[in-house]
Amino acid sequence: MDDLDAVVSVHTAARTAAYREGGVPEGELDGTEGIVSRFNGWARAIQLPGKTTLCAEVDGEVVGVLSMESDAPGTALELSQIHVRPGQWRRGVGGRLHAAYVQALRETGVLTGLVGVWERNDRARAFYTRLGWRPDGTVGTTSEGLRCLRLRLDVASA
Repeated sequence: MDDLDAVVSVHTAARTAAYREGGVPEGELDGTEGIVSRFNGWARAIQLPGKTTLCAEVDGEVVGVLSMESDAPGTALELSQIHVRPGQWRRGVGGRLHAAYVQALRETGVLTGLVGVWERNDRARAFYTRLGWRPDGTVGTTSEGLRCLRLRLDVASA
C-alpha cells in the first residue's frame, strides 16, 4: 500500500501512452474520474487474497507494476496487468516483471498463463509474442469498449 500512488502513476502514464499510440483521441484519454477509478482498483487489488502485485524499481523509483491472480487454482494464473513507465520501455523492466510472473507459474505448478491485451496495443502484443504468448481465439471488450484479445502462455515453453 505504501507504493499505491506510484503504482497508479505508472499505470496512468503507460495507459495514456499506449492509447495515444493506438489512436484513441486525446480528449478520450483520461480525466480525474479515471485516475480515481485506477486508484480504487489498485487499492482493492493490492489487498485482495489470491491477487499478487509486484513493483519494479530503478534507483528507488517505482517504474513498473504487475498484478496477477488465480481464477481457477491449479489451472490458470491470470496476468491481470503489467505496466511500465514509458521512459523505461525497452530497458528490461517489463521482462523482469514477466520473469517473476513465469516463476510464480512454475512455483504454483500452474500450466497456463492468461492475459488480455488491447487489440490496438501493438507494443504490448509484440512484447507478449516475443515471450511465447499466443492468441487463444477469445475476443472481449474492455470497460472502455475497446476490443481485447486473450493470449495464452504454456509454462513449459516460457
